[in-house]
Amino acid sequence: MSAALEAYLARLYLDTDARRAFTADPRAAAIHAGLDPADVTALECIDRVGLDLTARSLRAKRHRSPRRTWLNRLLARRRRP
Repeated sequence: MSAALEAYLARLYLDTDARRAFTADPRAAAIHAGLDPADVTALECIDRVGLDLTARSLRAKRHRSPRRTWLNRLLARRRRP
């Protein structure tokens, strides 16, 4: 899998407008994103239901829990008795 394809998949998972454009016309959206022909062909076969479910799951996880940075973890350890 190319780095460009990985980056585009991440964008599809996180960007509702990009996902909507992709769902409407996968080939055109992938070409517009600058992917090579092999990646465009691979994306045409992607499980669109799975794509949407994963995107919803990621969105729910981001809204549900605060981001745990290394500083937050360190501070949490110091607060313990």
